[in-house]
Amino acid sequence: MAVQISMGFVAALTFGFIFRVPADQRLRCGLVGALGWGVFTAMKGSWGEVGAVFLAATVVAVLSELLARWHHQPVIVFLTPGIIPLVPGSTAYLTMLAFVQQDYAEGVVLLVTTVFLAGAVAAGIIITSSIFRNLFRAKHVGR
Repeated sequence: MAVQISMGFVAALTFGFIFRVPADQRLRCGLVGALGWGVFTAMKGSWGEVGAVFLAATVVAVLSELLARWHHQPVIVFLTPGIIPLVPGSTAYLTMLAFVQQDYAEGVVLLVTTVFLAGAVAAGIIITSSIFRNLFRAKHVGR
């Protein structure tokens, strides 16, 4: 599990470089990615793959929202690199491979899986973002 979490850290940190995240924030991006991947790895057995991706994406989004407020950065600085380890790229690749090899039954199964995984990532981000936006708006309305 430590190797898995380390790879989540490296992936998020690397994408922090690629996306030109400010240098003083890159380590935090790596930590967000590591925690997200760690949650996914730990919960995959009990929540299933889609449920674990949803939970991990929610954790990444919450951490990104909090870090953005604490460090006066846009949420996207932490969210984009942090969510990268959860993107179902290998499943999408296997989907296309199955269709190219004319294994349509397997291709459809993988396609549905890919759509559900991508939807779980999107849902975790959207729900968290909506909650934070409403809480933040409610906080400023009372002034």
